[in-house]
Parts: sequence; C-alpha cells; structure tokens
Amino acid sequence: MSKRPQCYLTTKDHAILREILDQAPRDNAYGRLLKRKLAQAEICSARNVPDDVVTINSRVTFCVDAGVPRTANVVRNESQDFPNYTVSVESLLGLGLLGLRAGRAIAVETETGGLQKINVIRLDF
Repeated sequence: MSKRPQCYLTTKDHAILREILDQAPRDNAYGRLLKRKLAQAEICSARNVPDDVVTINSRVTFCVDAGVPRTANVVRNESQDFPNYTVSVESLLGLGLLGLRAGRAIAVETETGGLQKINVIRLDF
C-alpha cells in the first residue's frame, strides 16, 4: 500500500522555495514549515502536477480554522501593491496553502506557538 503525498510542488515552485530558504534561513514557524514542505513534497513538472493542487499563481478558495471561506491568488512576493485578495508564499498562510490539493487541510504552527488549520476548498484556476 503506497502512501499518497500530502504536498505536491511544481519544479518552479520548489526552486522558489529553495531560493527563499537559501536567502534567509529562519528558525521560526515559517522556517520550520518551509523545511517540512521541501522535505516531504513530491516534485512534479507543471504539466504533471494534479489539476487540484495549489501552485504559485493559483486562485484558491480556502478557510482558516473553519472560518468564512475566502478566495485569493497565491503569489510569490509580499507587496503593498498587491490587492488584499492575494496571499504570498512568503507568509505562513500562503506557504501552508502551497502544494495542497482541494479538499485537503494542513495544521500550521503560528508564530505565537498555536496551531491554525488551513483547509483548501477548491481551486478556481
């Protein structure tokens, strides 16, 4: 019986996360999640990644801690120029979403030591 991966990354998304780690290694909740994603992800070419996986540039509907669903575009960099409907993979929320399939959830450690559950409802594109 094979175990299905919990996280899928495109080769490009994997390279971006490696770059983020190499530029600013951190020993905090973000850094630990980043290392976990890199270590546990199945790496796929963009054309072979399952259609329901959150990648950079995906538009995804999700909820945090069973709250109100929200839709956002997953982007690489945080910027004040981005509208509020974007989530950067340089944030805990964006990194938590990246690589998850629709219908899956992840428990993410917060910077204050608690846990928050991020649930991917669907991909909009």
